[in-house]
Amino acid sequence: MSTDANPTPDPSETQPTDARPSETQPTEALPTAEQPTAEQPTASQPTHPLPAEPWLTPPPPSAWAPMPATASRPPIRWGGVVWGLLLVVFAGGMLFVLSAPERLAAVEVWLAALTPGTAWALWLAAAGVLIVVFALLGAIRSAQRRRQTA
Repeated sequence: MSTDANPTPDPSETQPTDARPSETQPTEALPTAEQPTAEQPTASQPTHPLPAEPWLTPPPPSAWAPMPATASRPPIRWGGVVWGLLLVVFAGGMLFVLSAPERLAAVEVWLAALTPGTAWALWLAAAGVLIVVFALLGAIRSAQRRRQTA
């Protein structure tokens, strides 16, 4: 006989018989319940292949932690709201002025007629508006902090 993994008898070693080989002995043993085959997963073998990076696989739903009932919703970011509104008002005013040539010409005439004193007064008024907005936002933030600690 040969020493291969699949032993096949040499024709010189076999004796001639009248029966066909498939009737006298089975060519392959059928798997039983005690003998798992390589195709059937067992308890030690996973049913699906493991990923190359295990940290990328999400945890099973049983491992998800429920959200605590005492968690309150996050505070409103009033700074973003107020600055966003100021930006929208400024952009709306610019679009209103630039949308018609007559209004643009009127603004050009008004800017050309400004004296240095009135220009400084306008800059101070704009700085005052910024100071008021910062103070208002600081007061809102302080009230939110007091409410969180109480």
